[in-house]
Amino acid sequence: MKRLVALAVALLALGAGAQAQTSEEFVPQPVTRTTDMVRRGDYLYYAHVVVARQTLYSIAKAYGVSTLDIIDANPKLDLHNKPIHPGDILLIPVRIPDLEAPIAAPDSLSAPKDSVLAPADSLAAPADTLAAPIDSLATPADTLGPVRPTFIYDYVDKVHVALLLPLAADSGANQYYMNFYFGALLAARDLGEEGVDMDITVLDMNSGKDFAKVGRTLEQSDVIIGPVSTADITRTLPLLPEGKFIISPMDPKTEALTVENHVILAATPTSVQIDDAVEWMKSNMAPADSLIIVKEAGYQMSANARYMIEKIQPDSLENKIQVSYTLSEGIKMNEEFFAFHTHLKDTVTWVVAASEHDVFVKDVIRNVALQNYMGHNNYIYGPAKTKSPDMDEMCGARLHQSATYYIDYDDPAVIRFVKDFRALFQAEPDNFAFHGYDTFKYFVSACENYGRNWEQKLDEFKMSGLQTSFKFVWDPDTAGDVNSGIRRVVYSPGFQVTVQK
Repeated sequence: MKRLVALAVALLALGAGAQAQTSEEFVPQPVTRTTDMVRRGDYLYYAHVVVARQTLYSIAKAYGVSTLDIIDANPKLDLHNKPIHPGDILLIPVRIPDLEAPIAAPDSLSAPKDSVLAPADSLAAPADTLAAPIDSLATPADTLGPVRPTFIYDYVDKVHVALLLPLAADSGANQYYMNFYFGALLAARDLGEEGVDMDITVLDMNSGKDFAKVGRTLEQSDVIIGPVSTADITRTLPLLPEGKFIISPMDPKTEALTVENHVILAATPTSVQIDDAVEWMKSNMAPADSLIIVKEAGYQMSANARYMIEKIQPDSLENKIQVSYTLSEGIKMNEEFFAFHTHLKDTVTWVVAASEHDVFVKDVIRNVALQNYMGHNNYIYGPAKTKSPDMDEMCGARLHQSATYYIDYDDPAVIRFVKDFRALFQAEPDNFAFHGYDTFKYFVSACENYGRNWEQKLDEFKMSGLQTSFKFVWDPDTAGDVNSGIRRVVYSPGFQVTVQK
C-alpha cells in the first residue's frame, strides 16, 4: 500500500507540474547510463548523478528498473516525499541481465566520496529481485577498442596505510627517508583535521625482522607507499595481494616495473620531462628562429640525451645546428660558436643541452647567459637536470625547465609546512620531507574519495602538492601507472622565477 500511495503522490506531483507549465514546455534531459558502481555487502548499485531536467521516471526507464526500486534504494533522499534535484546521487539496483551484456566505457562521473555516497550502514536493504550479487559480475565482452574496467565503489571507513621505507633504524637511521616519513606524518595530521580516519603501519625495509611482516601488512592495507628501490619492490611484489598496488615514491628506475606489475610511480620520469620541454619549446618557436643542440665531446650520449634529440626531430627544422665541445673549450665555444650563430637581432636562438653531466650542463647555461648579457636573444629548454647552482646564470640564460619538483617558498601552504616541520622535528625540511607530505596526502585522499578501488580513478584525481604535481593517464597497455605531472619553471633576468603547476 505504501508503494501505491507513493506512486500516486508522484503522479499527482507530475500532473500539477504539467498544469502549472503554461508558458514554457518542459523538455526532459536525456539520461546517460553510467557504469560506475557501488558495492554494499554482496550487492551492486549504479551511482547515477542527476542533472537538470531529468525525472525519476526517465532515470528508472533508462536503467530498466521501477521508480519505486530507486526510492527504496535511497532512503536518505526521502524520495517518497521529496523530488530529486540536480547533483543528487541515486543508487540504482543493478539488474542481473545488465551483467550479461557488454559493459560500455563509463561516463564522466567523478564526484568525491563525501558528496556521492553515504556510508554503507546508512543504505537501505537492497531490492531482492533487482540488485545483482557482486560475484555474478560478468567480464565485458570483446569490443572494437579498449574497455576500461567497471569501477565499483568499495567504501572505506578507515584508510589503512603502509609505509615501507629503508629507514635503516638499526644502523643510525637514513635521514633522507626519515624526513620522508616525517613529511608523511604531517600530511596525516592535516588529513585527520579534515576528518579522514586512518591508521599507519611503518616497516623498515632494511630490517629482516620487519620484512617478515610485509605480507600480513600488505593484506591489511588500502594504500601501500614503498618500497623505494627497484630491488625491494621486486622482492615485495610476490607478496602483493591481488587488486592492490605498490606506490613507488621517488625512484624513476621503477618505471619499467609499471608495465607488467601493479606498481605506481609517483615521481615523473625524465622521459616525460623531456617530452614536455620539447613540446614547450616547439610551441614557442617561430619559423625564422634557430636551434642549437649542444653535445659533450669525448663522452657517449646517455639514453635520455638521445631520446631528447629523437623527440626534437632536428631534420624537420630548417635552422638547426648540432655542435660538440669539451669543458676545456668552453670559453672558445662562447666566443666563436655562439657569437656566430646568435647574431640575428629579430630572431630567437633556442638551445638544448644533450647531456646529463651536471658540470657540462652548467657550462652550457653559462655560455647562453653570457650571450644574452652581450645583447643576443637566447633561451635554453630542458628537463630537471638542466640546471646550475648559480641562480644568476639560470635567470640570465632564460632557462625554461620542465621539472618534477619545485617548491615555491612564497606559497602560504609551504610556509606553514616549513614552520610546522621545524617546530615538531627540530630540523629543516628537505625535498624528501616535501615529497613525503605530497605523496601521502595525494594517495590517501584518493582512497578516501574513491574507496578501495581508488587506482581506477587516478586519471580523474589531480592534485598540486607543495612541490609535486600529480597527473595520471589511463593506459590499457600497462598494469600500473606513471605520474606525468610537470611543473614548468621559467627563470628570467632580475632573479624572477615563475612556476606553471
